[in-house]
Amino acid sequence: MKKINCKVQIHFEGDIAENHQLPVRTLGKCLVHIQNAFDRAHLDLKYDNGVYKYARMKTEDYDQSELLVAAPEEGGYIINLFSGSEKTKITADRVSDAVNQVLEESEDVHYQIKRQIDGKKTQVLNNISTPISFSDFSTKLDPAVVRKYGDRSIAKEIDEILTIIRSDYAGKSTVEIGITGSSTNIFDFNKNKSIKFHKAVAKKSIGKPVVYKGRLQSLDRKNLMGKFVNASNDRTSLLHITNESDFLKLPPYLGNIGEIEFIGCPLIEFGSLDKNSGDIYFMMLYSEYKTAIRDIQP
Repeated sequence: MKKINCKVQIHFEGDIAENHQLPVRTLGKCLVHIQNAFDRAHLDLKYDNGVYKYARMKTEDYDQSELLVAAPEEGGYIINLFSGSEKTKITADRVSDAVNQVLEESEDVHYQIKRQIDGKKTQVLNNISTPISFSDFSTKLDPAVVRKYGDRSIAKEIDEILTIIRSDYAGKSTVEIGITGSSTNIFDFNKNKSIKFHKAVAKKSIGKPVVYKGRLQSLDRKNLMGKFVNASNDRTSLLHITNESDFLKLPPYLGNIGEIEFIGCPLIEFGSLDKNSGDIYFMMLYSEYKTAIRDIQP
């Protein structure tokens, strides 16, 4: 048997684990997302700039983060996972660090993205705020970004496990997640605590306006969204449009017809953002900005 370098224990109690049994859907969801959390943590440690939104595991990565399932225990329903890979010890520490950051988040503010976009757009059109180039955006720090994108990427997977506890059919069930790397961290959740965890992970705001250049790969009118390929790094981002009139400005640029230049705001989630391929909120075409500035200049 392999030497155990990392251990994870997930302990469900309450209505969800009646008669020491767990529904297959619940068990499957739990196993998938705890493995995903370790995969995201591994990729965050692997890349110099941390994990990015569309980063995927390669064949050679699997052994570095793979968890094995041991026999379950009674006492509610206890899932034991372990790994013999030496590298999973620091991966486990990275997962624990991300979860701890969410639990330490105490601010509870509801962000209205559309209102923020409208406010920043007014500032830009009145020459109060000047959009920055993508090059400056890539290299300069935004004070609104207070943590690594990896923290949110890992915590999001743990939050998926906690949807089990937040569901109506779970009643007053609880879950305890123990993660052992170089040390052991125990995280216990009831419905109220899991709701607070979700609010922290889901917290959204937008960054400073940035000038983007590239091409539109697709548009979805029903959901007011599109896919944008950034000419600066050839990475794809989701493009969100906040109203129908702005959406109608974009079809002429769809496909390989020509390059689009626009001002947008990067999405900040849980105080973090992916500068290379994170979501972008469309503000205006760059040509609209140039016309507005020219009209207000003496």
